[in-house]
Parts: sequence; structure tokens; C-alpha cells
Amino acid sequence: MHSKDIDEDIKWAQINEDVLRSMENPRMGYWLAVLGCLALLSLAVGAEIYQYNTGMGPANLNWPHMWDLYIATFIFWIGMSHSGTLLSAILHITHADWRKPIYRFAEAMTTFTLMTAGLFPVIHLGRLWNMYWVLPYFSDRGIWPNFRS
Repeated sequence: MHSKDIDEDIKWAQINEDVLRSMENPRMGYWLAVLGCLALLSLAVGAEIYQYNTGMGPANLNWPHMWDLYIATFIFWIGMSHSGTLLSAILHITHADWRKPIYRFAEAMTTFTLMTAGLFPVIHLGRLWNMYWVLPYFSDRGIWPNFRS
């Protein structure tokens, strides 16, 4: 370490105190941000509970608009997972020396975006307690299912 990089008046102990002081007592702005995030979270949870109790009408998923917000959001998150996979594959193919932190981030992004995307078909169905209706019904007698029913 060159002495020109650090001012001679600042000691290492002072730098250590300055860094540790930022972790001790959060300021008012931090608590306001936490309060705002909690307010948004409670608003979102309330909206989802309202939608689950009343049906898909609040999300404007009525007869002419059946492929609306939730399926588009599902496609967005699947696209984000593809981008993480593509970035990780490009870094793996090029054997870049600096790739490891970005590679880990891309793999984590792929994992978490796939988990997020998995929520939206469930939300799109509306009534979660009827989720088992989507599962296939196996017929032992080989009767073809009537998909129009």
C-alpha cells in the first residue's frame, strides 16, 4: 500500500470507526423506507386476499381478457431466467477469468426467477383451493377426456 493513496491525517482506526458506525444505529430515512416497504407489502397481500375471495374480476380476467396480466408476467420471468442461463453459458464457453462472481449471480438469478415464474400460473387460476382440477384425471378404461366440458 502506497502512502500516497491514504491521507496521512486519517488513521486506520478512524476508518474502522466510520465503517462500523454506519451499522450501529439506522437513521430515520432507513425506518421510513422500511415502513414504506411494509405498507406496500400489506397492500399487495390485501389485494391478493381480496382477489382470492372474490374471483378473478379484480385482475380484469373476465371473458374477453383471459390471457392478461398474470400470463404476461409469467412469460417475463421465464425470459429473465433464460437470460441468466444465456449469460452463464456465454461465460462458461469463453473461459473468462473474471467470470466466477458473475457466473454465480447468473445461476442464482436463473433459480430465483424460475421460482417466481412458478407462482404466476397458480395465481392466474384464481381459486387456489381448486388447484387440483388442473391435474390430469387418469381413466383406467381408456376413455378419451372431453376437453369441452
